Amino acid sequence: MNWILLPPWSTRSIAAIVLGLLALAVFRWWRERRGGAALALRTVIVAALLFVLLNPQLVLSRQRTEKPKVIVMLDSSASMATRDAGNESRFSFALKTLGNASTLEKLNKEFVLDFRQFDRTPRPLDLARAPGEAPAGDASEIGKSLMGAVSELGDSKAQAGVLLISDGRATSPDTLDAAQLALARSVPLWTWTVGGPVPRRDLWIDTPSSEALAFSGEDVDLTATLHADGYPNRSFKVDLVSNDKVLETKEFLPDTNGVARISMHVKAPDAGEQRYLFRVPSEPDEADTANNERAVFLRAVGHKVRVLVVEGQPYWDTKFLVQSLKRNTNVELTAVYRLNATRHVAVVSATGSETRTEQDLFPRTSDAMNSFDVIVLGREAEAFFDNHTEALLTDFVSKRGGSLVFARGKPYGGRFQSLAKFEPLAWGDGTVTGVKLHPTEAGKENPIFDLGTAGTLDELLERLPALDQASVTLGEKPLAVVLASTIQEDGPVLMAYQRYGMGRTISLNAGGLWHWAFRESGQDESELAYQRFWVSLLQWLLGGSEFLPGADVALASARRYYTSEQPMQFLISTRNLDRAIYQPRLVISGNGKTTEVEPRAHGESFIAEAGPFAPGTYTVTLKNNVGKPAELSETIEVVSASVEKRELSADPETMKQLAEISGGAVLSAGDVARLPEIVRHWDAARELSQQRHSIWDRWWVMAAIFALLGVEWWLRRREGLL
Repeated sequence: MNWILLPPWSTRSIAAIVLGLLALAVFRWWRERRGGAALALRTVIVAALLFVLLNPQLVLSRQRTEKPKVIVMLDSSASMATRDAGNESRFSFALKTLGNASTLEKLNKEFVLDFRQFDRTPRPLDLARAPGEAPAGDASEIGKSLMGAVSELGDSKAQAGVLLISDGRATSPDTLDAAQLALARSVPLWTWTVGGPVPRRDLWIDTPSSEALAFSGEDVDLTATLHADGYPNRSFKVDLVSNDKVLETKEFLPDTNGVARISMHVKAPDAGEQRYLFRVPSEPDEADTANNERAVFLRAVGHKVRVLVVEGQPYWDTKFLVQSLKRNTNVELTAVYRLNATRHVAVVSATGSETRTEQDLFPRTSDAMNSFDVIVLGREAEAFFDNHTEALLTDFVSKRGGSLVFARGKPYGGRFQSLAKFEPLAWGDGTVTGVKLHPTEAGKENPIFDLGTAGTLDELLERLPALDQASVTLGEKPLAVVLASTIQEDGPVLMAYQRYGMGRTISLNAGGLWHWAFRESGQDESELAYQRFWVSLLQWLLGGSEFLPGADVALASARRYYTSEQPMQFLISTRNLDRAIYQPRLVISGNGKTTEVEPRAHGESFIAEAGPFAPGTYTVTLKNNVGKPAELSETIEVVSASVEKRELSADPETMKQLAEISGGAVLSAGDVARLPEIVRHWDAARELSQQRHSIWDRWWVMAAIFALLGVEWWLRRREGLL
């Protein structure tokens, strides 16, 4: 038995306090010339306080009353099937090591063992039956599984930590949070990394959007991107499939970055949509074959789009836009420019002919305005408006379902409520220059950004010239959807849209978009991107009508592609229906299963949610007891969310960080049998083999000090010193 001193302050500070108290006692005795017994008693009290301040601790050997518990966690995700641990899989090698009779005997002698396996969730591990199982989990939730084990052991009186056996390839970002929790709960993590580096071999296909839009019967180039990782200097055949029939097969050679642009020529349907599937055959040694195909829904939006371009302050942006649209035979264009208060110029282009006139052709009647599908407003557009035209424009968008485009940021000076009410953005003061368009997640899923060029969308936008300027924005309206912004977090919103009644309004907060159409480099990539952007935008607006002709019920899915972790979400809209008797039913069928959902009322619409669903193609059918049509159907794709097989190399660095942060250690296969010895060294290094007990922290010590103070007071009173 030993004892040590652990004072809360430095010994110099404590000595100064004690000497000061003694000096005051002696000084008082010297002034009073009597009370020697009280002085002696006060000296004893100061000594008692010195004893407390030094915080004496009694050190006793820790006696374990029970064996500590160790939770052994074995990764059973699909990456553990990789055969790079000798001549067997990582999973089998780990089981063989754990199941060794000598190793088990040593571990059971020192610990209470709790064997578990985990992938997406943890569950008990039977060492006797596990060798017959193949690791097939679609996720490695290391962090979540560890947190559960650490929380359990942290409440235990006797524990020796968690033995984690994995390749360290986690599929969620919260892995190291578990190590922080382990440190806080004094639960060491002992990590053993199984496996090593594995060259990545994978083929996968991406598409710019899940939906492509085209004019009815138009010749269309469907595009996709083939990625080849681990197959240098090899070409691959890609099939285009529709209705389970291979329409075309082309061979593509990826570039040095393993990327090849795919383009297949098809004809758009006259109406409705057609599903096309890009598919690259899997390779025998490919890690993940679930991403070798991707579907695109090609939807017809009508034969022509009628566009009105209006600008009160003509500029290069409008000039290049008009020139580009005039070359498209599916666009009937009217462009109206205000040169001054009394002079206007109009250009009318249709069916290959062009007419120029010095007249104000801005529509001043309902029939004239409704003869357009899309109205594009440039700068100082307020010059064309009065109270009458404001009402016409409101009816055009909200009731007729027309679309309004604010093409160069804020289309008016100062305040102009007649147009401000349509805008999805709130404007600030000033401008920023040299901005680059950065699509949001919603933007990347939108067919507007199907620009039809090689590489990814982000790479293309980086190559394209920056915009001249963008107006400062204060944010978007409550129901607006942001499609693009700047890379800077506090930068302005560059593109956003919102529904306004039955129509759509969209703001392009971009001056200088014409640079995309100006071929300074002598290449046509910029011009192609410019043309595709505007045509795709017009097609998207044209096809954005909520209701089909003659219909009073509409079905819309939040997206055409869902992952296997996302629930499907649907919006059902109605017009002129008795909500008291309307009872919609939603039927989702695919993969041999059928799910029926009863939508619930949500404001003026109905919403429904179901899933998540397994990967596959699903048909969603809305059945209406009243209204037209009686049924509406839509095809939805579900793709696997798992990234388990995307990277098969072990990650020893993550396993090392888990061990170091928690205070544990990294082990090898040979260290597993030595775990009892390693734990004893860990205990000793942290003085966990000893227990400390405060000597002064007793009730009788405090009682004795108060008693001495009472006796001193009595002596001083008896001698008349009070």
